[in-house]
Amino acid sequence: MSSYKDWIRKIDIDIDYYSAFIKAWITFNAWYRSEYKEHTDREIIEKLKSNSNRFKGYIETLLDVNNNTDSAISFKKDLNNLQAALVSAAIVTQERMGVNKQISFSEIAVNNPKNTAEGDYRTTHYKIQRIKQKVITLVHRKNDPSVVYFQFEQDGYNEMELDVHADFCRLGTEQQGQCKAFYKEVCPYVIESVLSKDRNNNVIFISERSKVSRGVIEVLYLLRCSLMHGEVVPDNNSSEVYKYAYHVLAAILKKMI
Repeated sequence: MSSYKDWIRKIDIDIDYYSAFIKAWITFNAWYRSEYKEHTDREIIEKLKSNSNRFKGYIETLLDVNNNTDSAISFKKDLNNLQAALVSAAIVTQERMGVNKQISFSEIAVNNPKNTAEGDYRTTHYKIQRIKQKVITLVHRKNDPSVVYFQFEQDGYNEMELDVHADFCRLGTEQQGQCKAFYKEVCPYVIESVLSKDRNNNVIFISERSKVSRGVIEVLYLLRCSLMHGEVVPDNNSSEVYKYAYHVLAAILKKMI
């Protein structure tokens, strides 16, 4: 016969928050697929971040400093806990450019509207164009386009691919540096932080709810990608991340009933 002590030891049930988060994401996926058809997940996420929609709107409602409902208080607490858990867990993803990046509210990727960068430096003219996915780099003599020093067309933005190109390596050090400076200007995304510090040096979220809401959407998506791509180490720290990510996502979804 089992002792009551055995039952006491089972009071604290370990919840599989990885599965709980994915279950919530499936619900979210079903909703946004019904709203945005014929788009990839990334394209839909960008639309959700940039445009007015119910999901983003509910996040901003819950973030309102004047919203003191139980659900808003819990949401803000879970969001703060998610931010702290991300720092401890250091979960990375290759979602952006195939390079390992730590998922963080201090580095939120936002679409870069600039797709052309060009200018002169000394005797050289530089022009970088991002046309849909392609990136075209052209370096030629100033006022004489017929004298081409470097020309390169890529299927996507990839600075490392540029660095190792044989013709790029033949450019002078100054030309390489100027070319890369213009190249960086057309990166498909720019980085912003949605975190700040209060008078006591505590980390807090900024007051601009529209920025924080798109940060929440981006972080939740990156956590989904990292988990589905097998990039997460299943330890206590990462479990804490998915615990609060689940609570944050579920709180928004429950508003959409």
